[in-house]
Amino acid sequence: MDMTDRESAITALTSHHFSQEYRLEDHYRNVVNYDSEYLGPYIPFIGEHYFDTKPRLLIYAMSQNLAKIRDCIRTWNEKPDKGLLRQYYYPEKPNFSVGPYDNGNLKVIAAFVFSSYPSTCYKPTDNIDDLVSITNFVKFSFYQEDKKGNYLDSAPPLDIYNIMWEKYCKYEVSILQPNVIIGVGNEVANALKRNLEAEREPEFKILKIPFPGRLNLNSRWIPKGKRLIKTENHNPDLDIINTKALLRGTSSKKGLPHMQRIIKTDWYYFREMRAYINKELTR
Repeated sequence: MDMTDRESAITALTSHHFSQEYRLEDHYRNVVNYDSEYLGPYIPFIGEHYFDTKPRLLIYAMSQNLAKIRDCIRTWNEKPDKGLLRQYYYPEKPNFSVGPYDNGNLKVIAAFVFSSYPSTCYKPTDNIDDLVSITNFVKFSFYQEDKKGNYLDSAPPLDIYNIMWEKYCKYEVSILQPNVIIGVGNEVANALKRNLEAEREPEFKILKIPFPGRLNLNSRWIPKGKRLIKTENHNPDLDIINTKALLRGTSSKKGLPHMQRIIKTDWYYFREMRAYINKELTR
């Protein structure tokens, strides 16, 4: 579907997702809820200049983790749209309920994609939030209980990915028509590749991004960075300075208290990701 207007795309996605009658709680026991009150799906956030940007970048993280903040389920269900537009509720202070994006990790990754893409129109003074489309591949949250009965976030069951593709993500891709799709984690990236190949869709560039450094895989990257500093006398300050410079228009905005710290602490993770992205987009 040829779509070039943000408002029309939001309208089309809203209509489609609302029409998909699917009660996840009828199929899975551990769907996050608030006093047996459940949330429906939600549409992707589309930046104001997404359709005017080259490349069009669609980011798929895994799923929302609402197990520890279940009270937001009632708040969102009280909205007229029942939470369908929840990524648009706070335009004055964007918060997309996608942790690694809100914290800044995926904003940095997006800047690498824009700057590495051939014939890009990206400028470091641009605000990343205005350029990307961001959502989770799985539109629901799952939980597990610890020994004390506390709710903890849980990864989605593997069989949910094909269901999410058929119900929601396939339509999202058809509307948003991205040039590059980021899949965060193996399950998301593999689901994208598997289903796009099955659909014989036009070739999208799919980038598989390991979970950003500040999450549970951070220990994979810290030792390598320390070894580089020690064995090759590498000074990470240049990596940090260059990354910050690439996000001048984003880091100057309010609501990003973690970005400067993340760029500093995860410099080696970002160094590796930038090299991988540049290689994938220019070959």
